[in-house]
Amino acid sequence: MFKKLFEPVAIGNMRIKNRIAMPAMHLGYATKEGSVTDRLKNFYAERAKGGAGLLVIGGCFINPLGKARNNMLSIYDDKFIPGYKELAEVIKAHGAKSCVQLFHAGRLAPSDLIKMQPVAPSSLASRLTGETPRELTVEEIQALEEEFAEGARRAKEAGVDAVELMASTGYLISEFLSPATNKRTDRYGENLEGRTRFLLEIIKCVRKKVGNYPIICRISVE
Repeated sequence: MFKKLFEPVAIGNMRIKNRIAMPAMHLGYATKEGSVTDRLKNFYAERAKGGAGLLVIGGCFINPLGKARNNMLSIYDDKFIPGYKELAEVIKAHGAKSCVQLFHAGRLAPSDLIKMQPVAPSSLASRLTGETPRELTVEEIQALEEEFAEGARRAKEAGVDAVELMASTGYLISEFLSPATNKRTDRYGENLEGRTRFLLEIIKCVRKKVGNYPIICRISVE
């Protein structure tokens, strides 16, 4: 019944020992600024020992405006690379593969945490936070695409095996994808082609930055 579950599988050039993947979750184990801690390394070491083939780490915010909670992992600066390198080595030592989830909270970033108005594809109030974000300019959108790519570059330089784009559950990329949160009338909205443009351009930017390296997208079906 579970034969396939324990068979190896490949994602691009990454070979995983089985089909068991642990998705990203916010643990609150990072430092205040978002660095990897011993507690975080110990947590993932135990999951790797437990037999999971792929461990997705995150979310890791790619821009300070994209932070959703306190003690959340960050990957917006090269100073975070050494911590991810240590974490990747801990996971690899127990036979598992590591993946960093590249994250931006969009309109769900609390203003009292990021110390300014959150940003989103459209200026629509969030029922979750009660706050109204500022609509991103085209220039800001393209800058964010590059920041996602830079996050991927840092993950690769740290020896992490793959990256995952957080394109689900109401955060920034999914806010572009959904007609409920994207009311733009420019090339980043208006129809399905426009709403998917941000994600597709991020993928192109990431691929250009990291080359032949596994890119995973987490996308909501609803």
